[in-house]
Amino acid sequence: MEGGIRGKQDVLAGLLFLFFGLAAVVLGRDYPLGTSMRMGPGYFPTILGALLIVLGAGVVLRGLLVRDEPMGRFELGPTLLILSAVALFALTVERLGIVLSVTLVVLVSALPSGHFRWHEVIVLALVMVGLAVGLFTYGLGLPFKVFPG
Repeated sequence: MEGGIRGKQDVLAGLLFLFFGLAAVVLGRDYPLGTSMRMGPGYFPTILGALLIVLGAGVVLRGLLVRDEPMGRFELGPTLLILSAVALFALTVERLGIVLSVTLVVLVSALPSGHFRWHEVIVLALVMVGLAVGLFTYGLGLPFKVFPG
């Protein structure tokens, strides 16, 4: 093995996962954990944080052991477009409902890629809308409007 890090992109991604995992565990430690049957407010962030830590460690290890393609340049425009898609969801979900908001997020998030095909984006939007409505509205019972009105 030559000197230096073989897969810099994997190492950076793994470190990002580790950071967010540790942050979730640290922030969730002040809340009661509960049990699997009666989850407390600290259960989800702690479990998710632990999973992110494990995933991050695996990705860092892979980056140290496997040679990867060199990292491309950081592009600010697409990054800002993705972040604005998340902000768009936050600003529209109450007024437009979860169906239209999730659809907008998927469409705006697809714009930075020059390789997307519209039919794939539409299928992805339908799947994401189904998951969002099923999980958040019906599964978790969150008070999201499904449609505007």
